[in-house]
Amino acid sequence: MGKNPEWSSMRQALYGSLPEVSAADPEQKLNRVSLLWPIVVGQEMALRSRLVRLTEKTLYVEVEGQEWVPVLKSLESKILREINQHSDLASFTRIALAAVPVRKVSKKANQSSPASKKLYRGPAVKGNLEMIKDLDLRNSLERIGRKMRFVTLILLAGVFLANCSAMPSQQNLTLASMVEDNESSRFAQSYAVRQIKILKANNPNTTYRDPRAYYHFLLALKHEREGDFDQAAFHYARVVKYDPRNEKFYSHLVHLLLRTGQFESALQGGLDGLQQFPGNVAMRMIVADILSAQGKREQAIEHYKKITQADPSNGRAYLMIGNNFHLIKKNDEAVENFKQAVLTDPANALGYHYLGKTLAQAGNREEAIANYKKALNLRPSLVDSRKNLAQVYELQNQYDEAIRQYKIILKLQPNNKKIRKHLEEINLAFNSAGGAPLDSSALSEFVLKESNIHTKLGSALYQQASYLQALDEFRLVLIEGEQQDIRLIIARIFELFERMDKAINEIEAYRETQEDLPVEILLHLARLYGLDNRMEKSIELLDAAVTLDPDNDRLYHALALANMAVNRNQEAIIHIQKAITLDDQRDVYFFEQGALLERVGQYDDAIQSMQRTLELNPTHSNAHNFIGYMYATKGEDLDKAMHHLQQALSIQPRNGYFLDSLGWIYFKKGQSAEALTHLKKAMIYTEPDPVLYDHLGDVYFNLEQVNDARKAWATSLILTRKRLEDPKGEIPNPHELEEKIQNAEQLMQKNR
Repeated sequence: MGKNPEWSSMRQALYGSLPEVSAADPEQKLNRVSLLWPIVVGQEMALRSRLVRLTEKTLYVEVEGQEWVPVLKSLESKILREINQHSDLASFTRIALAAVPVRKVSKKANQSSPASKKLYRGPAVKGNLEMIKDLDLRNSLERIGRKMRFVTLILLAGVFLANCSAMPSQQNLTLASMVEDNESSRFAQSYAVRQIKILKANNPNTTYRDPRAYYHFLLALKHEREGDFDQAAFHYARVVKYDPRNEKFYSHLVHLLLRTGQFESALQGGLDGLQQFPGNVAMRMIVADILSAQGKREQAIEHYKKITQADPSNGRAYLMIGNNFHLIKKNDEAVENFKQAVLTDPANALGYHYLGKTLAQAGNREEAIANYKKALNLRPSLVDSRKNLAQVYELQNQYDEAIRQYKIILKLQPNNKKIRKHLEEINLAFNSAGGAPLDSSALSEFVLKESNIHTKLGSALYQQASYLQALDEFRLVLIEGEQQDIRLIIARIFELFERMDKAINEIEAYRETQEDLPVEILLHLARLYGLDNRMEKSIELLDAAVTLDPDNDRLYHALALANMAVNRNQEAIIHIQKAITLDDQRDVYFFEQGALLERVGQYDDAIQSMQRTLELNPTHSNAHNFIGYMYATKGEDLDKAMHHLQQALSIQPRNGYFLDSLGWIYFKKGQSAEALTHLKKAMIYTEPDPVLYDHLGDVYFNLEQVNDARKAWATSLILTRKRLEDPKGEIPNPHELEEKIQNAEQLMQKNR
């Protein structure tokens, strides 16, 4: 909680908080590494593993559940590197992992009334550690507490504050109201907060930082990393509450409020922040941008000017000043600032674009053409510059040059009907003129609407894959309330960050502004709901889309997949067959039909459907695998099965599921040793799979390696039970696995 204005990560803070111990004391060594263990392996693995003892070179770790042993084994080198780096005790070279049964936690043990909960009131000794739920961490702290006087405050803050619940999401609040909750009274009683108050009282000249700020800072980082900017803003508001003098956090909060569309909160927060930090350019830019988007041009210009005074090289500020002057018809001032924008940033295509636009409106066409050309040299895809350039050429009666620009636009935007129609009119007028100068009165009025400046800025950033900066620009477009379709691009950005829930929110907001939503958008929205595991909503949207476009085969295919995902296989079959009726040349439709027919036990029909898939696409490796595995499962046509698997593996030689199928065919042919080779290879290329381990057990048993068979079946049973909670794909029968394990154990007993 010291004087450094910046914070390190929680992991580094925890490493630094661990007390030094004597390398000569084995108990202290064990205590030290026990505290390091959860920091190194992370919360999830720490709940499933514990360090029980150590030697000079080896760490002995118990792991709850056999399935987690391979996971920890794969991380062994990383874990050892971290522990050796931070323990300063020894150079460990090995981790001995032992699987143990999962501990059962009594529900009653966790049920305590509020009155029975005790506040932490003293140093880390046994009587005061009862509220730490992790028994191993508690025991380690008790042992260290007997030998050392204290554990540092930051570790205590991490232990106590991390157990507090996160705040609910809120939208469009003022900065003051964002932090109105009952948190203060709860956290005020924590040991860390009370200790800080004592330290402040005893050392009034020393700066101590409120641990609640750090707690919310860590949560804000977590949510921001996950793309949940609403929750990140929520927690940064609390960071600012508990650490109001930190300029960086204040500025970032205002930035997140803009990013989440909380414009009034962002504006008010920015204005409040500028009272404390008047030199903060980033915060002032956000304030100016919001004022500009709200049409408050003069106020916005004043803020942009202050930015140029603080940072004369800020080309964006000059660009925005020029744009605002242009919008209030002060063209001389606009030209001056656009020139300054390209002077400070010669690569600023938009500076040349707006300079050309302003000069053209002032009648200075030659200079306008020169600036439009510069903009297009820097950014050939800047369609607005090309449109404006073409129109200036028309005014100059240079129709050949105008036609050339319109043709380029149609290559960039082939569906631009307005440009296509205008180009056809020009060509028709040329033909009618018979070589004489074109009479512009023969052309219908042609006015092109230009996109918002923030749309242009955002599009440039999007093309550069600077998606979050693009998101910020697109948010500003929404303030004006006209270009609601920009939400579709914002949704795409959230989709790129795998935040389907946020993408859905944007498209639903767009949907509310439209009387009729195109089928393509309904289909995309349904897909997003499916990816967000909300299949019922997905099916509802697809049904609505089918009503609008009943002859669209892709909609029926999507409906089949959605129903398949919720195990409505008969409905799925009906929909996929409808898709095939509308288009019988799509191999994917026949493949999905085959998979569905196999699910409902129509194996011969499934194979026929897969064969039709291969007729349409001979390199469909999954269809080859499917047919081969089906033949092997039925125990017939094993040579055909082998042929199909060899074809599949020639296309995807490292596909673990294909290797499993090949191994199963060898097993069915009675070649268990060859089967084992392929199954072991399959395990390298796949995640732990219950069917694969079941097959492995059968092969081991056939090779009379009974103990290995029992282990493989036991692993399969564990994986199967986990899969039962969320069944996807083929899984073995758990009762049959239990019988296999029991038979193997009985056989092993007899052979002892």
